[in-house]
Amino acid sequence: MEDIKASVIERFSNFRKQSAFGTFIFFFESIRKNIFNFIIVLLPIFQGKYTVALFILIVIFIWYGSASFIKYYYFAYSFDFSKSEFLVNKGFLKKTKLSIPFEKIQQINLNQNLIHKIFDLYEIQMDTAGSSSTEVDIKAVSKKTADDFKIISQIVKKNFDSKSTKKNISESINKSLKINLITLVKAGLTSRYFETLGLITGTTFVLLQYLDDLKIDYADSLKNVLFDTNYTINFILLIVLIIITFVLTLNLITTVIKFFNFSAKKKSESLEIEFGLIKTRSIILSPLKVQEFRISQNWLQKQIKIREIRINQASSDESSASNNRNTIKVPGCSLDQKNELFEFIYQKKTGQAIKLKPNIRKFIINFFCFSLTPSLIVTAIYLIFPLLKFSITPFLIIGYLSFTTFVNWRLYKNNELYFYNNFIKVKSGFWDINTKIIQSYKIQSVVLTQPIWHKKYNLGNVTFLTAGGQIRVSTYKYDLLKKIVNNVLFKAEKTSRRWM
Repeated sequence: MEDIKASVIERFSNFRKQSAFGTFIFFFESIRKNIFNFIIVLLPIFQGKYTVALFILIVIFIWYGSASFIKYYYFAYSFDFSKSEFLVNKGFLKKTKLSIPFEKIQQINLNQNLIHKIFDLYEIQMDTAGSSSTEVDIKAVSKKTADDFKIISQIVKKNFDSKSTKKNISESINKSLKINLITLVKAGLTSRYFETLGLITGTTFVLLQYLDDLKIDYADSLKNVLFDTNYTINFILLIVLIIITFVLTLNLITTVIKFFNFSAKKKSESLEIEFGLIKTRSIILSPLKVQEFRISQNWLQKQIKIREIRINQASSDESSASNNRNTIKVPGCSLDQKNELFEFIYQKKTGQAIKLKPNIRKFIINFFCFSLTPSLIVTAIYLIFPLLKFSITPFLIIGYLSFTTFVNWRLYKNNELYFYNNFIKVKSGFWDINTKIIQSYKIQSVVLTQPIWHKKYNLGNVTFLTAGGQIRVSTYKYDLLKKIVNNVLFKAEKTSRRWM
């Protein structure tokens, strides 16, 4: 093994280019990202100018092809093992030299989408802590180079992981976690309802916007359909059934395709996660880099005893909004798998906890602001103005008041704060109950506030900020929150452990 590492170090100490097929990868990637720009070709086609459309298409292909070759040719990378740095030279007119210290590399991803599989190549994504500007994508390397990067990741971790961490993790070698197809089906049918519905709605509006851009008049036809339809109870139920079926089917297909053949293997100092059918991802994760461990479970998932795990790493506000590469999802975990994964990452159990609940004023304030007040306003409008004189209006008001009251009560009932010796845990949610767990010593700052209307009742709010995000609780006993904050800050200042 030492001979293999020495060989890898020698080969990667000099600047290397990507595979010669990298030009094709860059080209297809550019086409995929800019596919909507090809709409410009449709305009002369609608006018019968086919020669002009063909000319525009050829010019676009030449442009993207030339840009792809330049990206490939003027990109080189190497490792400076003596200085513990990863080096990148790129750019044609604007030259860029990038140097990333090994300690900033928090995750290495080895991906294979459909184009990569055709050419038997891999994409390497190197994520760094807290900045999107230093993330590096090596678009096209051979399988041997991808395997060499796995060895390099072990060399990188070996330089910075403490001896105790390596000793504990090494005890878990050869253990693995696998999610089978049946579990993926269960996870697909019991999760992401609102997320998928929102995606469908957003896509619909985007398509309507493109119809406007193409000067296609659809408004009158759509208006006629909406006003001429007889909205009977059976028709409404049929529409609801179609939407539910479509959402469930889409969830099922996307979950199976994305997480197919999911496995997490514990290898020495790292966790190697691999999944995907069309696009295969292989993630090499250092447990030290984990900032937040999140468990999500709704009522249906509770009945079939599965849950979703999210592992959050360090990310900047800029990068976290644009991508979720710093978040690793594990779908359909059993309780034992969740506990095993947690203990591998943190090398310990949570232990005994002090449990806190928010004051009942949290429910009262939310009920007054989001349930009672809107209902009273609509009721007043209904009684004063004839605009809302519909027989169904009182039932809508009662329905809204009942539903929002139930939602506010569930949000209050499921909100809990747990304070452990080494962890902070916050539980919240209405349908999907989320449990966020962070290590106390990885908390970077704490914001403790007390609004003026809470002072009389000794209540306050606290926000814990980490490199992987933040968690916030409100309307808790202020004096207890102060004790927790002082304890957390004391431990954070006292520890000499690296937080990433």
